[in-house]
Order: sequence, then C-alpha cells, then structure tokens
Amino acid sequence: MNESFKPNILAFLCNWCSYAGADLAGVSRIQYPPYIRVIRTMCSGRVDPLFIINALKDGFDGVLVSGCHIGDCHYLDGNKYTVKRMEMLSQLLDLSGIGRDRVHLRWASAAEAQPFADNVAEVTGIIMGLGPFSADDHKMALGALTRALSTTRLRWLAGIDRHLTENENVYHEKTDPEYFKQVITDAATMEYHKALIQEALDKGPATVREIADQAGLDVYTVSKRLNELELNGLADLSSCEENTPRFASLGG
Repeated sequence: MNESFKPNILAFLCNWCSYAGADLAGVSRIQYPPYIRVIRTMCSGRVDPLFIINALKDGFDGVLVSGCHIGDCHYLDGNKYTVKRMEMLSQLLDLSGIGRDRVHLRWASAAEAQPFADNVAEVTGIIMGLGPFSADDHKMALGALTRALSTTRLRWLAGIDRHLTENENVYHEKTDPEYFKQVITDAATMEYHKALIQEALDKGPATVREIADQAGLDVYTVSKRLNELELNGLADLSSCEENTPRFASLGG
C-alpha cells in the first residue's frame, strides 16, 4: 500500500440514512479518512450505474454507495433495486478488468455514526491498496461499460429481476433466482462484448482479427457478436481486401 497516496472517492449517500449518519458523525466528532466527496441522493435506488462509470471517467479512484439497511428503506424497497444493479455492475467491472473493488455498497442508518465512519475507513483502505485509477488506461473499457449499461436489455433485466424471482405469475410459478442470475450474467457478458466491438469500430473500419486484438476477445466471439450487431443495424461490411472483410460502425 502506498501510504502517500490520497484517494479521491465519490460517495453517493441516501438522504434519509447514510447522509444523516455522516452528519451525526460530524456532530459527534467521529474521525474517518477525509477522502470522500459526497453527493446526497433521495435514495440509493436513485444511483444509476452510469453515474458510477462517469465518476471513474472523471478521475475518481473509487465509489461508495451507501443507503438504508434492507427493510428500512424510506421508499420501502428502493435499496433492494440498488443491490440488483450493483450485482450487475460488479460483474461488468470484473469483465472489463477494472475490478469490482473500485465500487462498494454499504448500509448505515441515521443513528449509526460510528458504523458510517467505519465503512468509509474500510472502503478507503481498499482503494488505497488498489492505488490510483487511470481513466486513460481504461478508456476503451469505460466506453464499453457506458454502452452496455445504457442498453435497454440490461436496464430491463435489472429492473425486472425482483418481479420475476419474488412474485408468482398467473400459474403460481416463480423464476428460480439462480437461473435468472445466470441469465443476467450471460446478457451482461454479451452486451459488454458487443460494446467493446463498437468501441473498436468507432476508431475506423477493421477486420475481425484487428477487432479481436483491440478488444482482447477471441476471433470466434468477435464474429458471433459482429453478426448480432449487423442484424441490429449497428455494424456492416465496409470493404474487402484480398478476400478479408473489413467492418465499420453504423453508429449507436
């Protein structure tokens, strides 16, 4: 751990619990590392994963999301949706090579000044251990994460998760949580790979091999995902050079 490193951490704090807990910590003069910059939100459920990616793009070394304990949400179950979104985001961060340890979810009530301070200290220690985050070194990955998290598919899956796994349908059936978790994992992987390919094509027309090298994917995966992008009108054949096709982005 570099002791001289002073991390820049963005903290999204729920108005009703964590923000109040932070305020109580201040009034109580409880000390914790001074490296968080706070944005107050009405609910942790208001924190879109895209906000977190934007924070990393803007130079933050890590992000903390903190809200009410499960069961104590001011809006009943907003924080339960937060959990689902954060699970998906963690998978994508691991896929991207950035790693889930850059982003943390913690709970603290309005009366928990010391637990709030402990959470900040713990997260700060983890980020310090990781060292500075370079957005430039992960530019392609951050762009792909933004694309993937903006897709209707992933946003819908994260939103529908609890409805399908906790509520019965008209036939009194529930979707198995482990099965649906795998569905989300597979979808997140597919959307991230397609987003990486789009990021590569935005640099100019390229062959499958060139795309694979830029994106860090195998040729088979690039070929398969390129076909899906073509079907969706997001990529197309640009030219052929000695029987080697080059593909170009059609936007999106």
